[in-house]
Amino acid sequence: MTEPSRNRVGTTEKSLTILEFLQREDGAGVTEVATALEMSKSTVHSHLTTLVDCGYVTHHDKQYHVSTKLLRLGGRLRDQSPLYQAARIEMKSLAAETDGVVRLYLKEGDDATMIAQEGYYPGIPERHLGERTPLTESIAGPVMLAEHGRSDGGDVVDGAPDDAAEAADSPQVDDEVRDRFARIHRRGYAVETSSTSSDRTFAGALSRRDGAVMGALTVTVPGDAASPLSAGDRLLEAVERVELSLTSWYDSHATFSPKHSWHVHSH
Repeated sequence: MTEPSRNRVGTTEKSLTILEFLQREDGAGVTEVATALEMSKSTVHSHLTTLVDCGYVTHHDKQYHVSTKLLRLGGRLRDQSPLYQAARIEMKSLAAETDGVVRLYLKEGDDATMIAQEGYYPGIPERHLGERTPLTESIAGPVMLAEHGRSDGGDVVDGAPDDAAEAADSPQVDDEVRDRFARIHRRGYAVETSSTSSDRTFAGALSRRDGAVMGALTVTVPGDAASPLSAGDRLLEAVERVELSLTSWYDSHATFSPKHSWHVHSH
């Protein structure tokens, strides 16, 4: 887990806490926010007024709601990402070929953030864009951690699984994590069967040529698919093409200003 900064600004933190509360509750009034967050009404009102003035919150009939400004900011950030630019065409093709749901995840520190989705199947649970999941709790996480921990020789480095093993208390679980990483390397992807259905999800890591892990591509296929295992092979083909596109993008942007650079947020 990332340690909180010692230089956090309390006022900013309160505004963000109020914003997140409004999102969770799908809107609320001043009194409701103040009671839930244990703040004074005057403090809440000041924060809400500022958020309204800045365009992040709307106000109607004494109710405050999160506006679409964050959606616009996040959408533009996503569209500018070289990972998304490299993957979006392959995602459409993969979804059409497998009749499944394809998702693109960005590695942000210890989390996997879903930034794009293609395809639809009624029985496959929905996920929201921008949804963040710890690497240790997501099907996309193990493939990213395994790829990050691979040595030049293709083996799992001794200390590599530490991120995933931190949640484990015994050496036995550590060995299980290492075995899973080894299986991922042999197969090229991770596979997971839903606990509530026979749907299968396949996940492959997306890396730059220098080995930096940028994210992961997943495809979830229904359990009644004609040949669900072939989805794994099709995923690998898509991953290879996306990584080739990433290499081309970075090669063509070998010289660029810092404001146009994209960094991998890994620890």
